[in-house]
Amino acid sequence: MAIQKKLSLMIPGPTPVPERVLEALGRHPIGHRSKDFQNIVKSTTENLQWLHQTKNEILTITGSGTAAMEAGIINTLSKGDKVICGENGKFGQRWVKVAEEFGLEVIQINAEWGKPLDPEKFKDILENDFNKDIKAVILTHSETSTGVINDLKTISKYIRNHKTGFINN
Repeated sequence: MAIQKKLSLMIPGPTPVPERVLEALGRHPIGHRSKDFQNIVKSTTENLQWLHQTKNEILTITGSGTAAMEAGIINTLSKGDKVICGENGKFGQRWVKVAEEFGLEVIQINAEWGKPLDPEKFKDILENDFNKDIKAVILTHSETSTGVINDLKTISKYIRNHKTGFINN
């Protein structure tokens, strides 16, 4: 009994759930082909456009972050394409894994976890890509697994000079 009490102290929670959330969970689900669902998607998309200050189309992926990574790669690149992947945390590591799984030729730029990626490494590789073989640069702006913000402004400048694709999360 004493062991059970100690173990129960190590779990998170209990987490209070607001009554309105509990009530919502008790309602029938909204069909994903219904007019009500279409209205929710339209409203959500408009709010996301406002949030990102864009009039461009917003694509919402109803899946995990990894599903979004896979969708970004599979819909923009082809097996054998050469890409640069920045890896300085769990999400950068996942970009590399997903890119390799889809048969991309990955050039890794690594930094110690907890340290930002060096923009000059991107510049050097891109400037030496004389045949424009590199099709995309893939990196995580805010590597939340380590709390690091990568210098996207500088890296983006080097990418624009190279005229390659760009996938960023």
